[in-house]
Amino acid sequence: MIALTLAVLWARRRQAAALFVLAALATGGVALAPVYLARVEAGIVADKVALARADERAMLVAATVEPDTTGAMDQSFERQGARLLDPPGYTQVFSASFVAQPAQRPAVFLDGTRQVTYRQDVCEHVQVVSGRCLMSLGDAVLTEDTARRLEVRLGDPMSLTASAYNSSTSQFVLAGPPGFLTVVGIVRPISSPYWGRGSDAPAIAPVYVDRRTLDGFSRPSELQVFDAYPQPGAISLTTLSRLRAWLAQVDAAGTDGKASIGLGDLLDRIDADRAAAREPVPFAAIPVALLGCAVLVLAAATGARASRFEHGVVALRGTHRAARWWLASAEPVIPVLAGGLAGGLTGSLIAGAGALTALGYGAGLTVAAVLASAIVAIRAVSAPLSDLLRRVDRRAARWRSATFDVLVGLLAVVAVTHFHASGDSVYGVAPLAPALLMLAVAVLAARAMPLLAARAGASALRRGRLVPALAALRLARQPAGRRVLTVLVAAVALLGFATTGVTVAVGSQQARADTAIGASRVLSIAPTTRQRLLAITRAADPQGRYAMAVVPFKDLLAVDATRLPAVAVWHPSYADDALPDLARALHPIPAAPAVAVRGDTVAFDITASRLDGLTPDLVAHLAPLDGAAGVEVRLGELAPGRHMYSGPAPCTAGCRLAGLEVDLTGSSGPTVTLTLHGPLTRDWRTPPDATVTAAGDGVRFELHAGARRDAGLLRPAGVPDRIPVLPTGPLPPDGLLDAFDDTPIPATAVATARNLPRLGRNGVLIDLEYADRLAGDSGSTQGAEVWLASDAPPAVVDALTAAGLTVTGERTLSGERALLSRTGGALGMRFSLLAGVAAAVLGAAALLVTVAGGDRADLTALRRQGAPARMTRRVERAAALALVAVALVVGSAAAVVAWFAVGRYLPAVDPGYVPPPGPLLLSLCAAAALLGAGALVGARSRGSG
Repeated sequence: MIALTLAVLWARRRQAAALFVLAALATGGVALAPVYLARVEAGIVADKVALARADERAMLVAATVEPDTTGAMDQSFERQGARLLDPPGYTQVFSASFVAQPAQRPAVFLDGTRQVTYRQDVCEHVQVVSGRCLMSLGDAVLTEDTARRLEVRLGDPMSLTASAYNSSTSQFVLAGPPGFLTVVGIVRPISSPYWGRGSDAPAIAPVYVDRRTLDGFSRPSELQVFDAYPQPGAISLTTLSRLRAWLAQVDAAGTDGKASIGLGDLLDRIDADRAAAREPVPFAAIPVALLGCAVLVLAAATGARASRFEHGVVALRGTHRAARWWLASAEPVIPVLAGGLAGGLTGSLIAGAGALTALGYGAGLTVAAVLASAIVAIRAVSAPLSDLLRRVDRRAARWRSATFDVLVGLLAVVAVTHFHASGDSVYGVAPLAPALLMLAVAVLAARAMPLLAARAGASALRRGRLVPALAALRLARQPAGRRVLTVLVAAVALLGFATTGVTVAVGSQQARADTAIGASRVLSIAPTTRQRLLAITRAADPQGRYAMAVVPFKDLLAVDATRLPAVAVWHPSYADDALPDLARALHPIPAAPAVAVRGDTVAFDITASRLDGLTPDLVAHLAPLDGAAGVEVRLGELAPGRHMYSGPAPCTAGCRLAGLEVDLTGSSGPTVTLTLHGPLTRDWRTPPDATVTAAGDGVRFELHAGARRDAGLLRPAGVPDRIPVLPTGPLPPDGLLDAFDDTPIPATAVATARNLPRLGRNGVLIDLEYADRLAGDSGSTQGAEVWLASDAPPAVVDALTAAGLTVTGERTLSGERALLSRTGGALGMRFSLLAGVAAAVLGAAALLVTVAGGDRADLTALRRQGAPARMTRRVERAAALALVAVALVVGSAAAVVAWFAVGRYLPAVDPGYVPPPGPLLLSLCAAAALLGAGALVGARSRGSG
């Protein structure tokens, strides 16, 4: 029997080789799925670690240690502290320090102190600029920055004494006898994780000494610290579980608040991104694995059906059923088993560390394919002898096929319903929802194909078009055509679905990057005043084409609106109005010069003609022009009649009058009428229910107490009464916005945006100049930025820095897009594209095998009846290409149906994003070329056979 089996395989070696290659490709591809995911996750870990803050990678445990009863420093923390900080793969560094001050200065503030520090192995992690490192008792080394700050040179002596803080004077005072040091070296720290949470210049200048020198000082206490920093590879995919276990152990044991460990936040982000990468994979991997198995079964069924007559002859000669089953099943099983083992082993070799997982995936598909191929082959030869010899399908098989089609449709409905009901947790049959939906469309098309093909064939016969007629009738009569069409439609649909998903994911990531950054380049600026930021930016780019001053604040983004169209990255979908129109609406008029006051006092000549029994306080809001914080000068209570109201003001260098306020809070109904004589300006802005009129030598105001926060606030004009803003939703009912110093700003919406740069779908865009004018201060702004256009020349940045702005960082749109492309969801979606390509390759292989290895009896009969060989070859090519054409049309439709039903709700996909048609059309053209080549090669091989 073995010899007969080998003879059968040799006789059909072409089909056996095809099955071997198909099995190797299918199992190898499935085995590589976990490999891809493992390498993606390893890349995620590496990226997250590289981008993590220093306090997330490094950790420390610290304690303030005091002398024991013998006068020596307590050693218990130094002996036991290391046990609190022993994560796997980390290196510990011990340090001890105390605050000291020059012995000749009995009291100093913080900037006059020094930090005498012993740090383990410090000489191995610094570069000596001049002199040498620590060797002897009394040696000290300083960093270049410390030497510059203290104005100390190499060889200078230092006399330092331990300090104690005096809270009553906010100063440090002497707390012991002096110690004497000599500066033997000026060093530069080598950038490395050794420095723990950063090597930036500390607030207190460090003076590095060895342990003997440190212990020679008499000091009331010292700060002892164990730093731990990761060695290369300490935070990797293989170590995450050990680090998690260590963190759990630390949490259980407790550190009494001595430890500062940010590793947990980093691991949480890594786990979230890994989960995002894994989530899309089942939606792509499971359908392709099933498609690979289906292609193998289809190839086995094609071979079995082609040899049914031979098995009928064997049965007619009385061969035992078990022997016939063995011969029938061995023909597909042996090549499938061999190819599956080869593909699985190849995938496991590529996998490296994940070899067992890859081998398990490949073995699973191999077992499934072997069992399915054996069942198909045995069923093919188990038909009655008359059916085997006549080469017809059993009627029961047709009923079972119809039942299968109905079950697929029902499963698709259940899976889609379950997908939408499962929420954020996709489980059960939900991952199969797209594949089942596409398969349902495929089997529906396959069910309709014989009917449509028969009608098309009859129509072609009536018109005398013999080749199309024979090709259509061939597709109508042979069940294999339906099976092939089902596979091809599924393959095309999977490719189209994957292409659409990746296109939408990439587009969504780019849109998120555009929103997150706001411009092609964003410069972070060290603290500066808003007016200075505006003035320098405008001077560096006087034409307004390249640079724009920006100040983010909570849910508000203040921009130099006149430059918004030239600099910002703006999508038409953000708002209905064009950006130039919005920019003009946000800044309709130039801001008038600010009202300035100078001197050490501020005074106002006011007549209060109506108070309605109130004695409200009068407050002047001043914004120092030197960038100091805003000042409220309380001028006293308003009294009837004319009085001079004055108060001290820090305005020697000048202040902007931000407002004059009559405190009407806590009252409602009364009216206050007052006249400001000899005002600094006659143009004022009042609350909506107040009035302002000219009155001889001054300005008359009528204010009404009410619930509004700005009921008594009078502002010098120069900007619109209500500041135009662009919000993403409705403004507060009172129309007031809290800006930089929480001073309420009256605002009016010029339009409503759906999305805004930097703010996304929740925030307000406002003109920076207007907002600054109404703010109660002109203080330094944290987080100031300058946005640059994509074509901004380097001279603009040079002009910014030359004028005094300090650039502390830079973010780019391209960098943000690249960063988002490496997130877990993006990498997971990319796997679906690989799976789609694999599906198209499997479809082409299925077409090649079934066309080349199908039943030739009908074409042989045509040739015996006189049909030329050229015509029969054309019939075969036409039938195969017709399958490809139908599959492309129906597969595209199936992909669209699956996308709108399920795909746009997948992870890493924005449901509202409409994908451009270009990538989908390109992928369909590639699929058409691949499947067409498979059809032509298969037909040629069959014709030559």
